[in-house]
Amino acid sequence: MKKSMAALILSLVMGISFNYFDLNAIGSGYGSGQGMMGGGTGWGTGAFRSNGERIYFTGTSGRNTEITYTGGPTSTGWMMMGGRLACVSCHGTDGRSGKHSMGMMQVMESKDIRWSVLKKEFDAEKFRLAVVNGQDPDGTKLKTDMPRWNISNEDLADLITFLKTLP
Repeated sequence: MKKSMAALILSLVMGISFNYFDLNAIGSGYGSGQGMMGGGTGWGTGAFRSNGERIYFTGTSGRNTEITYTGGPTSTGWMMMGGRLACVSCHGTDGRSGKHSMGMMQVMESKDIRWSVLKKEFDAEKFRLAVVNGQDPDGTKLKTDMPRWNISNEDLADLITFLKTLP
């Protein structure tokens, strides 16, 4: 229990704090140059092996295409100070997910999004519908905890490629 709580806290901190700071704003880094609370990331140049990995951990693209979302835990007040979500925020660093205590008695359960697990239900188009429209493969709506992402087809393909690397 302590280990999973520590992993959750680390995931949330990584998913929130590293999206606040854009090192490009001070002359170096891998972000968009928009400064604190901008759309960039403070991880630094070369921090990610691929654009898909960057998207997963930061919710930002190395293509300089904007990735935005509506809904998700932010819509219920769980993200503080304008924090920004990324896949890692709910699905964890390894994509395995599980139940997360979001504080104040809210518990959220997120899906295991390793491609080795998803491919049983999802193909690329069904995954796009889940990510963009919040639609499960059977056509039902996903819970509002799942943000509805505005992401380009190229960035989504990069994200899927990264999910395929998760063991």
